[in-house]
Amino acid sequence: MKRAAPPPPERVQLDLDLVTVKELLRDLLFREAGQAYFKRLAIPRQHRWLSAWRTLSTYQAEKQLLPVGGRDTNHLIQQFFSTHACLRAEFCEGGMPVTSIRLLRLHCPALNAALERIHRLECAVTAQDVYHVLLLGGPATPPAPSPPLTPPQKP
Repeated sequence: MKRAAPPPPERVQLDLDLVTVKELLRDLLFREAGQAYFKRLAIPRQHRWLSAWRTLSTYQAEKQLLPVGGRDTNHLIQQFFSTHACLRAEFCEGGMPVTSIRLLRLHCPALNAALERIHRLECAVTAQDVYHVLLLGGPATPPAPSPPLTPPQKP
């Protein structure tokens, strides 16, 4: 018996400026990276014979993008994306709620109301200070049905 193919993921593409991307990265690295649904950050490999993506620890990402007490973080972000073509954030099977990051809460419902949970977020630079943020996900999974209540049996 064949299993039904999963529905195609919902997609939203945002074109953001550098300041808005910095806000998104700050929320992603400092708030969401510690959540149970966060899986990993990844960057493309130069040599793809192992796999296409290499894991980037949150510590390394913070150090390269938004160091504590860092100055000129705009330049650091530009430098990161000139070295790495893309930054990918992956989330566990249930996904990250769109509402957990303020920027996404403001933009996503108007662009795609069906995108309630994010499974993958990819950020890449396209032009000087223009960043594409691609969100892939789907609707929230319904809660598992609870078993019906049965009255206690009398002995």
